[in-house]
Amino acid sequence: MILGSHNSWSYLKPKKWWMGPFSFMAKCQSSDIKTQYTKYCVRCFDLRIRFDDDGQLMLSHGFMQYKYTKEDIIEDLQFLNEQKDCYVRILHEARNKKQYTAISKTYFISFCQKIEKSFENIHFWCGRNLYDWQYDYTFSSTEPSCDEKYSSVTKPYLVDDWFPWVYAKLNNRQLLKNGTDKDILLIDFVNIR
Repeated sequence: MILGSHNSWSYLKPKKWWMGPFSFMAKCQSSDIKTQYTKYCVRCFDLRIRFDDDGQLMLSHGFMQYKYTKEDIIEDLQFLNEQKDCYVRILHEARNKKQYTAISKTYFISFCQKIEKSFENIHFWCGRNLYDWQYDYTFSSTEPSCDEKYSSVTKPYLVDDWFPWVYAKLNNRQLLKNGTDKDILLIDFVNIR
């Protein structure tokens, strides 16, 4: 079983000041990528990106946007590429018609092509958008099976959906103990065990 971190880059600070008071709802990790890899043995990372009409890459989770540049993301991917044992799920974080445009899809496809070619030691997968869950890009490697066990995919939806760390606190120990029969177990707050 490969341990994966859901919304791996959500430990970052919000890009805009007014997002700060709501960041607790979108925060799914508290450690940076290198720490997730070295200290918590994460080998699958969940990268969620979208693009504006000018092609500006945004790291985001729902309405939350994070302070991080394309160059910062490339630096993290370079680190993961050097490890030679990592998976990265890439999602086009376009959730509505305004975000999911033909030009944003084109930018997403171009980005996926570039990183797949540049970081050959990373097993990239997914390529779906969050608007209609269709594939915008199909990576050349085989898609692993994934067991997603985090607050926003649980039913019934309770208060822990607003506080992902609560779900992690209540469930991660058992989730890690039980493991999964799928290739990857994707969880919130990999540091909570």
